[in-house]
Amino acid sequence: MEFTISRRLRRRGAGLVWAAVAGFAGLAAWVAARGMPEGTAGPLCVLGLAVLCAIRGTAELRRARKPFRLRIDGFGMTLHDAELSWEQIDAVALHYRESGEDSAPAKPRLVLWTAPGVKLPRKADRGYEAWFAEALGVPREERSRYTLLDTDDLDQGVTALGAALAEHGGARFETAPRSVRTPTPVTVSGPERRVPGMPAQVFTAHGSAGPWALLCLVAALACSEPLVAAVAGWWWALVPVVLLGPSFAAAAALWWATARLYGRWHRPRRFSVGPDGLAAQAPGGAEVRFSWAQVAALTVGPHPSSPDGHDWLVIWPLPGAHLPPTATFHLVDGHQSCPLTRLDLLPGGPAAILPHVRAFAGERLDSGFPPLP
Repeated sequence: MEFTISRRLRRRGAGLVWAAVAGFAGLAAWVAARGMPEGTAGPLCVLGLAVLCAIRGTAELRRARKPFRLRIDGFGMTLHDAELSWEQIDAVALHYRESGEDSAPAKPRLVLWTAPGVKLPRKADRGYEAWFAEALGVPREERSRYTLLDTDDLDQGVTALGAALAEHGGARFETAPRSVRTPTPVTVSGPERRVPGMPAQVFTAHGSAGPWALLCLVAALACSEPLVAAVAGWWWALVPVVLLGPSFAAAAALWWATARLYGRWHRPRRFSVGPDGLAAQAPGGAEVRFSWAQVAALTVGPHPSSPDGHDWLVIWPLPGAHLPPTATFHLVDGHQSCPLTRLDLLPGGPAAILPHVRAFAGERLDSGFPPLP
């Protein structure tokens, strides 16, 4: 498959240049019609923004004219300055960067590591990561790394790029950090193994939310009775005025607790796995569902953001796949991860759940648990 960047760069550059022209024209028309205003802060801001748009737009148009080629097929990767077979490529990955906000991370970069002895006719990456490692005395990575493109510039989109790498890259396409699991081929068409006649497996942990919700409901009714009596004027149930305030606070807290506990009982912790994919639901929360086409790898380990020793089922999604909006993602060494569910809180724990996951996930699951007999 052939990938290009010229269309998007030209469109983005032309938009910035036209924005700069509009800014200059608007500022000139304002000055011609009303003269130079007393304060210069506003016109200077408009002028500065127009200059920045012009500089950035011109730079984008110049980038669009530079030679670029990226072709991914069964042979390997063909660039405008080199042809690499898959035997000459040690690994390739789509690395995400922190966006600096609570929003989703920025679009990833296509990064390639060449096999030992293979060099490209361009400079290898030497960013702040290498400098930081040398400053701390940490051994540098021996593989030569090259950043080929920023997928935000790609005309075809990151979804098409991720699918092409999954189809042709095999185990060389890294979808999870090597420190987490050994690279394995990605299958985008569905799970590698299916168990004939085996239905989807559902694990539900109701917990003790139901009895606690009933207890809080009784207590809330008891604390609400003095307030109802005071409003209705029931002389035989009136209480001293000094107790109405604490009674109201206790009733409000108990009604809130009743609603929360009922929600956790009505929507308990649940995990399901089957031929269509995986789904998990936290107590009282929304369901998070992944199809197998969205899953590149599965690991069992601590939570990426707060390691506490508990076993979580962690999903490493296929880069570029359309992901559930209700899922929570974390970046680990440039790769997206989604801690799906905590296994020890489900019936049977990891020993009962993971064999069923392996039956449908195949090589996607990296764990020491045996498959179903």
